Amino acid sequence: MGEVDAGPAIPAKPMPDLTSLEVDPNQGERLYKAAFVHSKQGTTYRLVSKTLSDGKLDLVHYVCDLDSDGTQFGKRRIRRIHSQPHNRFDQEVETIKKEIADNGEEVQGVWTHDLTTFSDLPAQSSSLEGWTVQTAKEIHPA
Repeated sequence: MGEVDAGPAIPAKPMPDLTSLEVDPNQGERLYKAAFVHSKQGTTYRLVSKTLSDGKLDLVHYVCDLDSDGTQFGKRRIRRIHSQPHNRFDQEVETIKKEIADNGEEVQGVWTHDLTTFSDLPAQSSSLEGWTVQTAKEIHPA
């Protein structure tokens, strides 16, 4: 028989949310743009980006289920892209549209939100949250 360790159990490290995009304004980071790309068959992609202190972008996009109130769940197929030029955001939207078509689906619409016009991170976050709820209502009209 094997030995049993009676010592205290070490708690498991929490899994990081790979879809979150941490923004540190003290390091010159700000939110840049966000987008939803939705297919007529119900597939929703979310793309969010931030500007780094060197002017490059970090992007994250994923497929998720989206409720009409803006709640995102069932996040899957996560893709993070680090330190890219600004035109990469628009290129990534086109890549998502192509992926939808390649999967035999048809794009219902693309919704983009420019966050560069807001003065600080709390204003950007508030705007992003409101835009997400409004866009979800457009994607899933009552």
